[in-house]
Amino acid sequence: MRWRRLFRVLHRDIGYLLFGLVLAYAISGLAVNHVEDWNPNYSISVSEIDVGPLPADGGLDAMEAHVAAAARLDAGEVTGRRRPGPNVFIVFLREGGEARVAVDSGRGRLERVSTRPGLFETNFLHLNHLKGAWTYVADAFALLLAFLAISGIVLLKGRAGLAGRGKWFVLAGLLIPLAFVAHYYTTR
Repeated sequence: MRWRRLFRVLHRDIGYLLFGLVLAYAISGLAVNHVEDWNPNYSISVSEIDVGPLPADGGLDAMEAHVAAAARLDAGEVTGRRRPGPNVFIVFLREGGEARVAVDSGRGRLERVSTRPGLFETNFLHLNHLKGAWTYVADAFALLLAFLAISGIVLLKGRAGLAGRGKWFVLAGLLIPLAFVAHYYTTR
């Protein structure tokens, strides 16, 4: 089997194998590229609440129970509480949300945080929060992408290949990141 045919077979089959990972990394990459515009992992909803004045007797337990019941919070959703000032009471919720109310009036805001389905998981994998065995999967993915890039430029021969117009596309593909890096270092 000639090397060009072997590269073609490997390029095709590795491309099929990596389809899911390429899609996941592409979606995650788009999401995290715009992190200054939105939170790609979490959705945060804020609403005004009025739970009525908090009980003066019973301490923090009674206040927490009152806020949780009046705001219709699930018991498993509440992770803690704090009274940072004489008229402020905070009930902490799972995923970083909170109910923050005035002790005397019970008025305040409820902030709920939830993961964005699909995006949270792809970002989790892309940013390698799993560590361990996933690191080897991500490393293999990177190496196989490098193989796809290299094998892809040598598959065709003639005018459509690297000796022909392909060299200009490869050059452009190299110049784009180099130009951005050069721009970064000249404008610092």
